[in-house]
Amino acid sequence: MGSTIQSRHNEVIRKEKERILAEKNARNGHILKDMSIVADVRLDRLVQFDERSRGYGIMAAIGTKSPRSYTWHCDQVLDQGPDGACVGFGVAHELIARPAEVKGITDSYAKTKIYWEAQKIDPWIGGSYPGANPFYEGTSVLAGAKIAKKLGWIDEYRWAFGVEELKLGVGYNGPAVVGIPWYIGMFYPDSNNYIHPTGSIAGGHCVLVNSINVKENRFTIHNSWGSSWGKNGEVYISFNDMDKLLRSNGEACFFLHRHNKQQL
Repeated sequence: MGSTIQSRHNEVIRKEKERILAEKNARNGHILKDMSIVADVRLDRLVQFDERSRGYGIMAAIGTKSPRSYTWHCDQVLDQGPDGACVGFGVAHELIARPAEVKGITDSYAKTKIYWEAQKIDPWIGGSYPGANPFYEGTSVLAGAKIAKKLGWIDEYRWAFGVEELKLGVGYNGPAVVGIPWYIGMFYPDSNNYIHPTGSIAGGHCVLVNSINVKENRFTIHNSWGSSWGKNGEVYISFNDMDKLLRSNGEACFFLHRHNKQQL
């Protein structure tokens, strides 16, 4: 009994520390490539929509189906550390996950081969790669998807336009690289391992949605903050909360025709 009480006490303290840190970061702020200001530099996903993407929806590859529960296992939990590069890690986790598991991808690969290269082709000046001038963190999911294709890991990528399409894409095609606003309340999962978009927006984040549970009305998010965050690096988010995030300049990108034998 004593250990249970202590464990709960420690959890309350941990969450309070994260809340204080998040609020401190919100006051300080970090300037990204698009001149937006984020509370936490790890949240450096930038919004970049191309209207031509509307011609490349995921539904064309799925057809008419009903949502189903499915999990695309991702057996590694990468950790971006205190830096930006969330897009690189979100893309890297998709490559690591089923249905075409790539072996040997590391934190360094996610940052230097995906994130830095994406920064070089996105529409904003600067970056965090060696020699970049000016120095800025941040890039877009679109740029990350282009690099995954350029590196030969996929033949094409498509988009979900709303939570209903995300349900079908994750249920039938594969995991989704998702770019969403990240709220202060999402830093720390609740006692059931759910995150909730409450409080103010701290920045934009890129994560992998690798599972859907239709019965429980939830997705699973595979994050890039190490295995100690959430439950082995993963948390749940309800369909309704994900819908809210996607409607707030969110996006979901699916990879098609994957290859797992390329040179790292």
